[in-house]
Amino acid sequence: MMIPIQSGALLADTFTVLDAVPTPEGQHPRFRATDLTTANEVLVTVVPLTSGDTATLLAISNRLKKLSHPDIQPHLGLWQDADAAYLVDACLPEIAFKPLAKPLNPGQLRRLIAALNYAEALGFHQSIFDLAWLTPGDHQSIIIQHLGWPRWALTGAPIKKLDATGVFAFSEWSYQSCTNEPWQGLNALQNQPPLPAGLTPLITAIQQGAAANFGDLLNLLETNATEAAAGSGAVGPLQATAYEAATPATPGPATSTRAPTVNPPNARPGQSPWEPKTLLIGFALIILAGFVFWVLPDLIRSTDNAQTRPAQTVTLEPPLEPTRAPIADAKAKINAEQAQTLAESFLRKLMALEDLGLGLWDPAALAQLNQDAMAADDAYRAGDGESALALYSQLLAAVNALEATLPDRRTDYLTRAQQALNQENSNAARKLWEISAQLHPQDSKVQATWQAVQQLPAISALRAEAQLAERAGQLADAQGILRAAVALFPGWMPSQAAFDHVSRALVQQQFQRAMSQGFAALAEESFDAAIKAFEQAARIEPKATSAQDGLEQVRQAQLKQQIQALFAQAQEAENVGSWFDAKNAYEAALTLAPNLTDIGQQIKTIDVRMGLAEALTQILSDPARLQSEAEFNRAGILAITLSQLSQPVGDLQTKLPILTRLLSHARRELTLTLTSDTQTTVTVLRRGEDGRLGQINQTALTLFPGRYVVTGTRQGYKDVRHEVTLTIDEPARTLSVVCDQPI
Repeated sequence: MMIPIQSGALLADTFTVLDAVPTPEGQHPRFRATDLTTANEVLVTVVPLTSGDTATLLAISNRLKKLSHPDIQPHLGLWQDADAAYLVDACLPEIAFKPLAKPLNPGQLRRLIAALNYAEALGFHQSIFDLAWLTPGDHQSIIIQHLGWPRWALTGAPIKKLDATGVFAFSEWSYQSCTNEPWQGLNALQNQPPLPAGLTPLITAIQQGAAANFGDLLNLLETNATEAAAGSGAVGPLQATAYEAATPATPGPATSTRAPTVNPPNARPGQSPWEPKTLLIGFALIILAGFVFWVLPDLIRSTDNAQTRPAQTVTLEPPLEPTRAPIADAKAKINAEQAQTLAESFLRKLMALEDLGLGLWDPAALAQLNQDAMAADDAYRAGDGESALALYSQLLAAVNALEATLPDRRTDYLTRAQQALNQENSNAARKLWEISAQLHPQDSKVQATWQAVQQLPAISALRAEAQLAERAGQLADAQGILRAAVALFPGWMPSQAAFDHVSRALVQQQFQRAMSQGFAALAEESFDAAIKAFEQAARIEPKATSAQDGLEQVRQAQLKQQIQALFAQAQEAENVGSWFDAKNAYEAALTLAPNLTDIGQQIKTIDVRMGLAEALTQILSDPARLQSEAEFNRAGILAITLSQLSQPVGDLQTKLPILTRLLSHARRELTLTLTSDTQTTVTVLRRGEDGRLGQINQTALTLFPGRYVVTGTRQGYKDVRHEVTLTIDEPARTLSVVCDQPI
């Protein structure tokens, strides 16, 4: 169901509705509207998309646009949007919207049949008739609306219903419009008074097959009129009827003109003096002339001699027009034949020019040709073969001259059409490319461009929609819209440039978003997320150095974090005296950052601390070393060094009091009492000869603090070994050394 159309509505993005036009019941609605591309008023018929095949409508429209006649409403084209299809015609004069009086008068009937004959000669026909589609024009003329459309395109009739064709539909419509009754056959026609405007013989001829087309019908109409005017004894409603001359109506602003009413080669020309009927009349005139010259004088003399006779009334037939001499007749016949040949050549050339868009690129010339052709036709019908021959010769010369301008016109319009496209002048481009397409019917490139140019209004709407999306920051949507616009006309640079602009802006937007995400993740030390974002930015803009800079910053931040972690690990190891672990951590940091010279100095410090720790460990683990003067002195130096250490010191200074105490008691004598079984040989190691005590029962030794090893040996028994540490805390110790386990 279509949305109701109100004044001001925009149809197909091209036509602004002014007001509704009164439309008979059952027909699709019509509106007066303004064409935004030309500022002209037009008549728009709204056809619902469900009414039929739009491809069929478009084919009919393309044909009808080439049709132009003063008595036929000009068709401008077919437009379409999502709601409906729109048949657009030239706006009719105000008088055309008034009802047409019925029945038709003889003049209107003749103009109607002549116009239908013209359309039929060019391949068009009116297969349906409705009094609402016949409206009055200027100067008592008649205008045929919606010629050539199937019934379903104009009414709610089903699309599959076939319309009656040609003169048969005309005959039945004529009968019904005059009687208000449906067609009931020839019997009904013969049993009633003759129809107005002399329709009875016309309908009879159609139904009996004597008139197969509108050309035959027009000839019959003119023959009846000629016989009636000549008093030939013809009977019927056409007898003594005055017909209007077939002069064209004055065209209004929106009316274009086209080919004249010239019968095609297979159509019967107008009644001429050379037909058999005319020859019979000629013979009758010759006999009558003999009667006048030879018989009539004798009759007159006899009458004069018989003055005294009673008067008798003599009734004579009215004198006939004298016929022309045979040579004059032959010349007139030759002129007529030549005129017909020229008319046919002219019509063929004119139709070819109209197929090439003559009505578009030179409508004034087309209008003038139409007017001149109608004058030539009138001369031909009047039997003035010489004048008709001259006029048709002029017409043929005129179309030949137009034909000679085609190469220059093709080049000129194609250049102007391309310039209009380059300048983004949509309205001019559509007009000029339409003309170029008409002038280049076989040029596939021009035809393809014309098809694309017709999409310019849709492209313009898409570009406007894309601009709104771009302003709102919805660049992805704008890009999608412009991609559709480019697809409608791939070669048009403005839409391609707009698409490229939005695409670049979208890439930049995506790049900036990825970079922002990368730096945000870097600030939060989410290095994996930062790397992913910067790598995405690098894929979007491969040539951008900022993405690589971002990745380098992530690498530096990761390195810094690793070095800081190693430093913390090293410092923790230093605090507890784990000098080896501290050194390993510093060396790992130095591998990651070779340019950090401070780390090398730290490693040297650690090496010194490791040496001090090792010396201290040796003394503390074996205080007896201090019995050596050299070791005692080194221990003293070590104690002084440890007391003067700067950070890091680890646990060195914590162990310094132990070393100091050992040094203070290193020369204090302690007593070690050894006991045995007089069978075990006892030895105190590190005492030299003084330590070989032999087999003893008990002996007391005076020793300095330290660690000592005492061994015992006995033949046939396992050796024994004892370690004893003497400290000032226990000044006297006793140790038993006995080998009592047999081997």
